[in-house]
Amino acid sequence: MEDYMSAYQNEHRDASRGIEVSRQETIDRLTEAFAADAIDMDEYERRATSANAANRISDLESLTRDLPAAKGAPRGGPARQRPLRGDDSSIIGAVPVTTGCVMSERTMTGNWLSSDRVSSFTVMGSTRLDLRDAVLPPGAIKIEAFTLMGETQIIVPRDVPVRMSAFAFMGESRAGREVNQRVGDARTWVEISGFAMMGSVTVRAKD
Repeated sequence: MEDYMSAYQNEHRDASRGIEVSRQETIDRLTEAFAADAIDMDEYERRATSANAANRISDLESLTRDLPAAKGAPRGGPARQRPLRGDDSSIIGAVPVTTGCVMSERTMTGNWLSSDRVSSFTVMGSTRLDLRDAVLPPGAIKIEAFTLMGETQIIVPRDVPVRMSAFAFMGESRAGREVNQRVGDARTWVEISGFAMMGSVTVRAKD
């Protein structure tokens, strides 16, 4: 009996893990479609809400069946010991990285940056974009952060300056005091734009 219960619990745990992975993949697909103007904001919110409520993988699959083929935006990977600053020009102009978070938490860390453009969408959740271990291209890394009743935190290396222009309505758009906001003749820098409504977009500089 104990063996049966243990097997059942393991199977249930694996199934739960599988549905959560599929749920995040579905939200990523929806975010990419929204960023590409394949669906509007209302449709994005409707489908993302349905994705969070879904209990079966087949229900999740039905939410993206009519969308354009996925372009394979990367997820977080293992951290690099010596990330490069302004040395990887191969990712300039590549397909933008898109990440979505709806009523949950999303963290992008390690060497995850595969483009000089990032679009982040957060609805009633928390997104963290950590650039400290990413190989950075020369020039501007442009991050668009759209936050509704949630928070988006961007972490940059201390030696990388930031140009902050995100707008907040009944919310917060802020760079920490430790963030260098003078781009000057920097080899690489981060430009943060976007919109926070009843939420926050913040940037911090850390080692």
